[in-house]
Amino acid sequence: MRVTLREVASRAELSVSTASRALNGHPALREETIRRVRQIAGEMRYRRVRSHRRTNPVDSVLAGRSIAVLSIGLDRSLSSMPVTSEAFLGTEDALVDAGAKSQLFHMPDLSQLPRDLRLDRIDGIVLTGAMLNQFATDCDTDAVRQLRRLPSVWVVGEPPGAWGDAVVAGDYEVGTGAAEQLVANGHHHLAFLNPVTDNLMFIWREDGFLSAARRLGAEARSFCQSPSGGWTIPLKTPLLAFEEVQSLVDQILDCKPRPTAVFTAADSVAGLVYCALGMRGLRVGHDISIIAGNNTPGLLSVPYPHLATFDIHARTMGILAVRQLALQLSERNRDAHIPVQVKVKPTYLPGESVCDLTR
Repeated sequence: MRVTLREVASRAELSVSTASRALNGHPALREETIRRVRQIAGEMRYRRVRSHRRTNPVDSVLAGRSIAVLSIGLDRSLSSMPVTSEAFLGTEDALVDAGAKSQLFHMPDLSQLPRDLRLDRIDGIVLTGAMLNQFATDCDTDAVRQLRRLPSVWVVGEPPGAWGDAVVAGDYEVGTGAAEQLVANGHHHLAFLNPVTDNLMFIWREDGFLSAARRLGAEARSFCQSPSGGWTIPLKTPLLAFEEVQSLVDQILDCKPRPTAVFTAADSVAGLVYCALGMRGLRVGHDISIIAGNNTPGLLSVPYPHLATFDIHARTMGILAVRQLALQLSERNRDAHIPVQVKVKPTYLPGESVCDLTR
């Protein structure tokens, strides 16, 4: 049987897109990686198959195209977080499968295009950006205006001031699902904790959580506090807000009656809450319950007990973003394109961090 690129990538313990770039000698990869992938491909007798007949409409549109995968307005500490990485991996894998050429760029400064990004050689962009209200004003730059001329699809979130299409997480649904799960487990005094008050993704999760809690007859309160200097662009990871999280945890513990469960804005925030509670001698899943949203594999392997969270399907969003970009590129009159937003439904992943009070 013919050896596939996916099998070569699996044996090399790399993504399909990275293995493809290695076989093509991409300059962004280390020589050691390129040499190792090519050696594995030779040992497995991998041979590329060029098909002159393409039945997949995405393949036929994207084949041979150059697509930029871009993080914009994000500090590297945030653009390298697992959710963003998973979305970009899905994007790159889909582009490889479609026969497109892709290159990853990082643009923390909205006033300056990445040095190696040649827009005259790019056919479209898949991008993710800072979910802050400030983004709408900060993106009024010549650099961003140049990006706007290209077919674009946002992935994971759609910042204010964004253009083009978007494939986003169901953040409101994450919030409603969190409240429903907690109430079903007998929790009627709930808290929402968020140290990034300007983040629209977290605000939507808060809205869904408070709305569902009221509908279900539970008492829910918000505890939100950003650092004294606020959050600016390039946006950094919430992991830097440990002092604010400790203050919010103290406020929750001082409440009368004290909430029995906390919904945190993201898994990264939940990790900080675990630490804050542990420093105060409280056990997660026993003295107080925690639920989050994002399904961040690298972080979920650290806390104990295992964190209850929501899978927002970041990799699937990346794949869908490529399909949406192909639809844009296939339009005859791109100037008449009406922006489309595709929302991906989250999936609840139970964990021992939520105790059952109904027993």
